[in-house]
Amino acid sequence: MGASKTNFFPPAQKKIAALCKAFAHPARVGIVEYIITNEECICEELIGLLPLSRATIWQHFQVLLDANIIWGEFKENTFSYSLHKDNIVRVRNYFNLKFKLSLNSK
Repeated sequence: MGASKTNFFPPAQKKIAALCKAFAHPARVGIVEYIITNEECICEELIGLLPLSRATIWQHFQVLLDANIIWGEFKENTFSYSLHKDNIVRVRNYFNLKFKLSLNSK
């Protein structure tokens, strides 16, 4: 496998790529949709909703945490997770702009 060439790309493109990579699994999309609907959640809430083990759900939470799509705070003896709305808005705005420019050029 060749060496990574990510250092040749601007920071803004690397940030969008990292955010998109975190959305690249249906379980993570489901977690984000659940948080959007409920404003926050704890990992335990998803155990009965997703066909995945607790450990696998936690791994998906970790990917979303590492990408700064969600954040957690300790509440009532457990961690509650919410969206980093600024990063969700960043992805939305990026693709809105790119698609708008693409459609206008045709």
